[in-house]
Amino acid sequence: MDSLPPLPRGCEPLCRGCAHRLLGQAASLEQKQGFLRRCLSPWTDALEDVRSAPPSRRWGYRTRTTLSAMATPAGWLMGMWNCDTLVPIPRCPAHAPEVNAALAAVAEAMPSIPPPTMAYVVISGAQVVIIIKAQSLPSQWDYTPLTIRLQTLGFEGLWAHLNPSAGRRLFQKHGWHLLWGTPRSRDCNGLLYGPAAFQQLIAELYNQSLDEAEGFLAPHPRSAVADLYCGTGNSITRWLARGAAVLGVEVAGEAVECARINVPQATILRGACRQRVPQLNAWAEEQLLQQRELSLYVNPPRTGLEPEVLEWICQHRRPKRMAYLSCSPGTLSKNLAQLSAHGYAVRRLVPFDFFPQTHHVECLALLERAQSAP
Repeated sequence: MDSLPPLPRGCEPLCRGCAHRLLGQAASLEQKQGFLRRCLSPWTDALEDVRSAPPSRRWGYRTRTTLSAMATPAGWLMGMWNCDTLVPIPRCPAHAPEVNAALAAVAEAMPSIPPPTMAYVVISGAQVVIIIKAQSLPSQWDYTPLTIRLQTLGFEGLWAHLNPSAGRRLFQKHGWHLLWGTPRSRDCNGLLYGPAAFQQLIAELYNQSLDEAEGFLAPHPRSAVADLYCGTGNSITRWLARGAAVLGVEVAGEAVECARINVPQATILRGACRQRVPQLNAWAEEQLLQQRELSLYVNPPRTGLEPEVLEWICQHRRPKRMAYLSCSPGTLSKNLAQLSAHGYAVRRLVPFDFFPQTHHVECLALLERAQSAP
């Protein structure tokens, strides 16, 4: 029986984070392509090859991570849970080197006797967050050496977030303490983001997906784009630069604040998209009265489009073109089935390997309302 190839240097055998870590790039992409063909079988004619980063960018690409933390007599451990065991990953090869160095610095800086209830460490680009399950900061905690080390590594902000109920929900509205640095940083496109704002990994691939969406939607001064789950505004900047009217909707408060600074020309609504359907309707009606052509860009979470949003698309506003960036081929398939049943044709499916070494694959669906559809 052939033995498995050795794990990449720094990989912990019990870590479940990278299911494809023993596969080469070609084998990994082949598996992802096969998964997409199965999930999106009604539209395989539109399915293109998975686009991936070059081999040199497939390791050390994670500049964002969330790890659990646990105090032990030997010091702090940070890693991922495997059943009831915390698997430390101090030298994860998928993490950028500065991320591993920052995690080591946090572990060294946190006092262990008496142990504070540090539960998670979140690194989001240049922002570092220590999540503490307590109502107050640890007493007699000298974090100055940590800030010096983080600054040396190129980080820009250190936060303590007090959340006594931290678990499935890492963050709450209150309890934020900026210990050092600036509260926001700028991403690769020059847009502001904060410590809890979602950011896509591998910027060159993400920008390729935006290029494809922009080319398909072709916004212009006589068009309007509804941008749902809009984040900090990277996609919105594209539509505004082409002269389109834009309305964004985002549920995360910090992302909304950043988007309003990044793209002040756009209207940004805060809330779940399903809760903003009345405002979406009113805005779309206003655009149509001004004879603007309506398009749609959506980048929903893994659960896909909310039923109320699908109903609004299919039975009410019926935008001519739609670009849908999905992080779950399974939910994308369900949503495409409903959209197809209401007269939308899938023109292209463009997959992106935003998470090398894992089984995850994202897909940009480009849809157009058939001319014969009402």
